[in-house]
Amino acid sequence: MTSQRTSTLADQQLLAAIRDQVVLHGVRRTTANGIAERAGISRMTFYRRMGSVENAVLAALTQEFRSYTASVHNGSPAGTGRQRLVHFAVESVRVFATSELLASIAERDPEFLIPYVTDRFGASQKLILDELHGMLDDGIADGSIEAGNGTPTAVLLAVQGVALSSRVLLKMGTFDATLAELGRMLERYLTPSNLKAVAVA
Repeated sequence: MTSQRTSTLADQQLLAAIRDQVVLHGVRRTTANGIAERAGISRMTFYRRMGSVENAVLAALTQEFRSYTASVHNGSPAGTGRQRLVHFAVESVRVFATSELLASIAERDPEFLIPYVTDRFGASQKLILDELHGMLDDGIADGSIEAGNGTPTAVLLAVQGVALSSRVLLKMGTFDATLAELGRMLERYLTPSNLKAVAVA
């Protein structure tokens, strides 16, 4: 048990060092030597644990998403599955917009994110997708959500689109208004057809 706790602490220290280096220098200027020095480990240990600087940055991003996702969940209000999912989606964008790590990458090395928008989902996106699957299942079970096979991915892409545009929205002064529209859009999209008919009637 002691060795496991020690390993976990060492992992957290390494991820914190990676995060700090990327925030300070960006992805391209972050080096194995810089990370190792900040983490207090050897360069060999860094490569043994991370494999490469790119892997290290991706691991730090996943940790950032996991931490922020947990904070959003902790603040989630009681309600239907749909209400909880809409809250999760909107607040996730709000929280991620404050991430210094994401801001550094978006400003200095936006090309680092392109493959995860145009080519494949990374671990961070899969983490969010798993969360959405769970909340969609809850909403279907309590009758507050109507969803198909593509719904989790569609919601993820809607959230991702606003999140990736957060810097532009903040500069334009339309960030909060866009988040409000995202919430309304998801409410309408996820509400079952029979409930929409009742509302119209």
